[in-house]
Order: sequence, then C-alpha cells, then structure tokens
Amino acid sequence: MRRNLLVFVFFSIIRSLTLSAQDCPALVDSLIARAEKFRVSDPDSAIVVAQMAVDAVANLNNTCSMQAEHALGYCYYSRNDFEQALVHLQKSLQLALQFNVSPWIALNLNRIGNVYQLKSDYSQALDSYCKALEINEQLDDKIQIARTQVNIGAVYSLTGGHTKAIEHMLQALGTYEKQADREGAAWTSLSIARLFSRIGVYDRALQYTENALNQYRSLANRNGITLSLTELANIYYHSGLNHKALDIANQVLAFNVKAQNVYGQAASYLLIGIVYFELDSLGMANQSLLRALDLKRMVNDSIDISRLNRYLGDVNIRMGNFPKGLQYLSAAKTFAQKQGLTSDLCDTYLSLSQAYRLKGDYRMALESYSSHSAIKDSINAGAISRLEMQYDFDKREREQEQVTRQREAMQQAKLERQRMFTLFIAIALLLAIALVAVVLYFLREKQKVNTLLLKQKSEIEDQKQEIEAQRDFAERQRDQIADQQKQITDSIRYASRIQSAVLPRSQSLSAYLPDYFVYYQPKNIVSGDFYWVAPFPDGRLVVAVADCTGHGVPGAFMSMLGITLLKELTSVHNRDSAGDLLFKLRQLVIASLNQTGREGESHDGMDMSLVIIDKTRGEMEYAGAYLPLLIARRDEVGGFESDLPVESTNGFSIYEFKGNKMPIGFHIIGEKPFVTHKIKYHPDDVFYMFSDGYSDQFGGPSNMKYMLVNFKKLLLDIQHIPLLEQKQIIEQNFEEFKGSQKQVDDILIMGFKV
Repeated sequence: MRRNLLVFVFFSIIRSLTLSAQDCPALVDSLIARAEKFRVSDPDSAIVVAQMAVDAVANLNNTCSMQAEHALGYCYYSRNDFEQALVHLQKSLQLALQFNVSPWIALNLNRIGNVYQLKSDYSQALDSYCKALEINEQLDDKIQIARTQVNIGAVYSLTGGHTKAIEHMLQALGTYEKQADREGAAWTSLSIARLFSRIGVYDRALQYTENALNQYRSLANRNGITLSLTELANIYYHSGLNHKALDIANQVLAFNVKAQNVYGQAASYLLIGIVYFELDSLGMANQSLLRALDLKRMVNDSIDISRLNRYLGDVNIRMGNFPKGLQYLSAAKTFAQKQGLTSDLCDTYLSLSQAYRLKGDYRMALESYSSHSAIKDSINAGAISRLEMQYDFDKREREQEQVTRQREAMQQAKLERQRMFTLFIAIALLLAIALVAVVLYFLREKQKVNTLLLKQKSEIEDQKQEIEAQRDFAERQRDQIADQQKQITDSIRYASRIQSAVLPRSQSLSAYLPDYFVYYQPKNIVSGDFYWVAPFPDGRLVVAVADCTGHGVPGAFMSMLGITLLKELTSVHNRDSAGDLLFKLRQLVIASLNQTGREGESHDGMDMSLVIIDKTRGEMEYAGAYLPLLIARRDEVGGFESDLPVESTNGFSIYEFKGNKMPIGFHIIGEKPFVTHKIKYHPDDVFYMFSDGYSDQFGGPSNMKYMLVNFKKLLLDIQHIPLLEQKQIIEQNFEEFKGSQKQVDDILIMGFKV
C-alpha cells in the first residue's frame, strides 16, 4: 500500500507542477478522494495525501481550501490526534463562514462536536451539535437533522440527561424511517439501545439491539454487526446470562483484533473483565480490565474510563487490596464528577459504600450510600415510555397528515379546475358585453346571458340542497356516536361494579385486620390495580397488592385474572412461602396468557407485593415482583437486623423491603425464584403496600414526578395520627400536588396493622 502511495504522491507532485490555476480544483478533488480512501485503513498515509491537498490550495482563497482543511482535520480525527484535528476543522469552519456555505458550516460543527465528545468535553460537544442542528433545520435537510439529533442524544445519554436523550433519538429514528434510510435507522436504534442499557431497562434495550442487528445484517455492514453484538453481550451480562455474554464478547474481540480496531478491543476487554468479575474469576477480571485501560491510554480514549476504574477498584477490594482499590474508586468518582456522568457517579458511590463497609469505616460507608441513593432517585426513566407512546402516536399522526395532504391536494386541483371554468365564463361574459354594441346581436346575446344565469341559479339551488342533506347526515352521525359512547361508558361502569364486587369487602378486611385503610382511585372507571386479603386453611393470612399491565379495561381484565388465580392458590397451597406463592402465580399467568417469549405475542403481566402473616408466631413473610413493602416503626422499638434503606424523623423510621426486579409474567431472564424476606414484627408497626401510581404522578410547581422518597417523608410526617386520618391526608396531598394535571395511572395504597 505504501509503495502505491509513493507512486501516487510522485504522480500528483508532477501533475501539480504542470496544471494551471484553473485545473487546481480537479487535482484537489482527486487528493481528497484518495485521502478518504486511506482514512480508515491507513490514517498516516491519509494525512500525507490530505496535507498535499492543503498545500495545493495554499495560495487560493476559495471553497477548495475549505474542503481540503476539512479532509485533513477528519484524517487527524481518525488517527485520534484530536488537537490537530481541531486546528484544521476550525480553519475549515472559518472558511465556510467566510463564504457562507451553510451545509459545510453544519458539517464542520458536527465533526468538531465529535472531537470534543471523544475528548469527554461534553459541554463543548453539545454546543457544537446544537449550532449544527439549528443550521440543518434552516436548510430543512432531514437526514442531517436526524444525524445531529443522534449526536445530541448521545451527549445527553453520557451526562445523565436521559429524557432529553431519548427525545432527540426517537425524533431522529422517526426521520430515518420516513426517509427510508435503513443504515441511519439501524445506528439510531443501537444508540437508543445503549441508552436503555445505561438506565437498566434491558428488555427495551434488547428490542432495539435486535432491530439494529437485523438491519445491519441485511445491509451486510460488518462494523455495525460487531457494534450490535457488543451491545447484545452487554445486555446478556446485565440480565445475568454471564456465560452467554462472555462467548459473544470473545467473538467480538477476535474480530476487533483482526481488524486492528483498538477502540473495539478496549471495549471488548472491558466487558470481558466485568463478566469475569461477576463470575468471581478475579485474576482473569483484573488482567482483562488492565488490558482495556492500557489500550484506552494508548489511543487517548476517555469513554467508559470512570466505569473501568470503578471495576478495577471493585476487583482489588474483593482481592483484599484496599489501598489500591480505593485509589481506583477515587479516580472513577473524580472523572465522573468532572464529566457530569450521573449514572457512573451513582454506581461509584455504591462501590465506595461497600468498600468502606468491608474495611470497617461505617461512617464513610453511610455517607457514600446516602450520595448513591440521592443520585439514584434523581435519575428519571419514567418519561421514556411516554415518549415512546408519543412517538407511536406522532407516527400515526404523520401518516394521517399525509393522507389529509393528499386529499387536500385533490381538493385544490378540483378548485383550480373550477377557478379556470369560472374564468372562462367571465371571459365569455366580457365578450358578450362587447357584442352589446352590435345592435343586431343585442337581443340574442341578452337571451344567452339570461339562460346562463338561470342555469347557474339552478345549480346553486342544487348545491344548497346537497349541503343541507350533508349537514343532516353529519348531525345523525354525531347523535349516533354520542349514543354509542354512552353505551360504552355504561358498560364500563357496570364492569366497575363487577370488579368492586370481587375485591375484599370492608367486613372481611375488618375481620382479618384490626386497623387498616385502603386508598383506591382508578385512572379510568375500571382499574388495573387490585388488592387481596384471604386466610390460608392453616390460619395464616395472605395480603397482596398488585399493579397489572395497563389501566382502564385492559388492566381490569388482568386484575380479574390475578384475583381468580390468587383465589385458586390460597385455597390449595397451605405451607408455601411468600416467594413460592409468587413463583406459582407467575407460572399460572404465563400458562393462562400462553406466553413463550416469541416476538409479537403478549407481554402482559403484573407487579405485586405479597405478605403472609403468622399471628401466632408474630412473624411475617414478604416477597415482591418490583413492588416494595414499607414498615413504619417507632425508633424506641429498634430496627431490623438486615441492612435496609431507612428514613427517620420525629421518633419514627420507615424501612423499605425491596422485591425482585421481575414481573408476574414472562421475563427475559427466565423463571428465577422470588426471594422471601422473613420479618419479626411489633404490634405497633404499620405496614404500607402500594402500586407506583402515587409516586409516578406529575404535578407541583415544576410539573415533576412526586417520587417514592417524598412519599416516605409524607408517611413519616403522619405516623402520629390514626390510619383512617392518614388516608384522608394522603388523598388530600395527592389532589393538591396533582393540581390541574391529569392522573397518569391507577392509584392503590393499603396501610394496616397486624
């Protein structure tokens, strides 16, 4: 290759000596094309050729200089020489501004943003991307708008702005799909998958990764296939399928070594080290992670540096090397704070808390865990599902708008024909008026005009009758729709009475629970939330609160299925633990809905918290599918032996028992058992079981989520009053916080004493 390059350079130099000034642009185009050909496979040679292009236009002040400087900067970027890349891309940008070439201004701003992003200067990167987006929107360049939105979304994803990240990425995906740009759609799908992985929504990450992988395979894009497989391995790791993740990561590493892709090798070694860490193979984990760190330092790659240092710290802590482990964790925290990497900072505080606890420094362990909890609560992933729904709605709306525009175009064409016809008639009338001067034709022309007027009058009368008929038809349709809507609403209200009838009645609850309240407020007439209280034949008491998929009629169907299955289980299974009961309930739900995990089938299910109370022993068992259990206890009674998240004030503490992160229904990680927590309770303890509708409500001055941490504080503030009054305060607080906003989900809160 280098021999061919020398021949080309010699030929180009000779040619440049013999060409006139008018031939220079053709020579520069040839050099730029040659540099682009070498850019990925041989960046050093590409820089030599691009420098020749810059030298060839040294004395010219035109757009040729702008293109040559951009080519040279891009070649330096490919060699990871970011400082030189910025120098030449800035020169190209200044020339583009001088000649007012808007597409090149936007292109240079995007490239400059890429450089700043790889340097981890996210503020400068975001500023460049936003300027490029503004220009592309002025040019109405759909593809460049989408490409810039993906870049902006990537920066927000890295810095913790997940809501803004998904908003930009979904808009870009919609544009690519509308423009039939499959490669752009594949890249955007992969970027969205990485964002979902970053915030822990792995089922959605898997969906978008498989979509990107299928598109890249259909395009035979090997680099895209490798990136998708890397993300797939990362998802398998987070889903607990470590050996499967390790196999895919090793395949990707072999390909990156063969392609001499140092960035890809570093990413592969990082993932392999993390998987070995999870498999407790600490020697292999340390070796792989150190190899990843060496490769990143070699190419000045700052991506995932915080995460890499955190895992090196965890490995050394587990191996007993506390000084070195804390040194790595401190480096991870400093880097994450400097770059504003919220998710990485949250994970690093958790690792620091565990390290200090093992070291015996409980004060620092508590401080680190408090920082971890504060950051974790600030990460808001709830808007993502709504944005996806908005995206689907916008997609259907765009399709409807296209149909409307076609219909309007046809109507416009019809009106244009009518206008031409009217113009023709007007010209005829003008000719008729001109002929009035001719006495011989006066009477005949007058008769013609009168006949024409009578005909038009008749047509107007016919049109008037047709309009009145259409108006009457529209009114009948309106009345029919109103009647149908009333019938549907009446049916749903009747269904609500049926649903209320199967829920436990107040008399039954009072017989089992001495003091309780239930705050039950569906979003729509019927609810996807339900509660259940029933005794086992052996005397133990089962209490459950569930949040089914969806709300309204779909959620109500799921709630009826859940109640029916719970009745069946509590009537035949006597000595099951709480976790066993949830496991069997999940099997029944999967069997009832015929769920196998295949694409396109039902993914419905329910979240649930369930307790089994043994009053004779003063003990309680708890198991949960996503939904937690809160216990309010006086501080003078003492806490629990286990290490639980706790909030305290006014002599009371709230303890949170968390459930497993899997639903009652089909899940990607398979049928793992639910963990059963055994709790020794005190007679004054107050137990709270609830769905997520209350904490997910938007409202307040900033229109933000209420959040679970605020709900805990509210419960602590009202512990000194009876449970029935607590319900009134909880309901009043909800209405005041919600204000004029719509209720976003069904609400169910159950508080009781045993």
